[in-house]
Amino acid sequence: GFSGWPALDGDLQAYSVMFNVIRDFDTGGNLTPYVGLGLGGASFKNQVTGPNAGFGALVIDDSNKRLAYQAIAGVAVKLAEGLALDLSYRYFAAAGTPKFDGTIGGSPVSIRHDYDTHSLFAGLRWNFGAAAAPAATQYKDCWDGSSVPVASECPPQLTEQQAANLDPVNVIVYFDYDKANLTPEASNLIKEAAARALANDVDAVVVSGHADRSGGSAYNQALSERRGSVVRDALIANGIAADKIRMEAYGEDKPAKPTEDGVREPLNRRTEVTISFQ
Repeated sequence: GFSGWPALDGDLQAYSVMFNVIRDFDTGGNLTPYVGLGLGGASFKNQVTGPNAGFGALVIDDSNKRLAYQAIAGVAVKLAEGLALDLSYRYFAAAGTPKFDGTIGGSPVSIRHDYDTHSLFAGLRWNFGAAAAPAATQYKDCWDGSSVPVASECPPQLTEQQAANLDPVNVIVYFDYDKANLTPEASNLIKEAAARALANDVDAVVVSGHADRSGGSAYNQALSERRGSVVRDALIANGIAADKIRMEAYGEDKPAKPTEDGVREPLNRRTEVTISFQ
């Protein structure tokens, strides 16, 4: 015991109600670190007894309520969809210094002491209403090097019938998601179309860039312009005079396959080329 108090016996109980604000940090993986702050109230019950030869018996049996606060840091480890192992550290403290009244030998006495704790916790976290993981989309490769969902049709190919007559020839160049570069197959398609156009006395070429609705309208407009430009430049590189080409860009406004906003549709990620002859 303490000097002069050889047989002190006591018990301090603390109860708290806290309101916490937690901030998760999405890392895109299975670990989700987080931090938090809490504010609330704590109720303390202090009971201490002990004899003293010089002063008489010490008796403390009192309660005190204080404002309380805590700081939280932890990490959630994903175990399954919606379920995570939660590991956290918490620092808890009472504001001010709790005071407890009692007696020594029948005379009033008070004691004060700070109260704070450091705690480690482990538990399970269940996220109610967690969205189900989307089913993986299966893709197939098409003749022009693009990929489309297995349930969708591949882009139509330029046929010999189209190239043989002098009706306008339509060529469609498809692009991967959020891309404006030509695949080797698409470059060959443009080269073949340019050769046939030159062989049949080309009159005019209209190049129209398009995008699907998976991004913002302004972004898709710029993306359709880049797709149109890369096809126009490829036609010029293959011998089509620049003054015969008119370029247009429609963004997401003229889809080949109408969809809801935000949908990735391969058939809409395209540049259309219409070649007319004299």
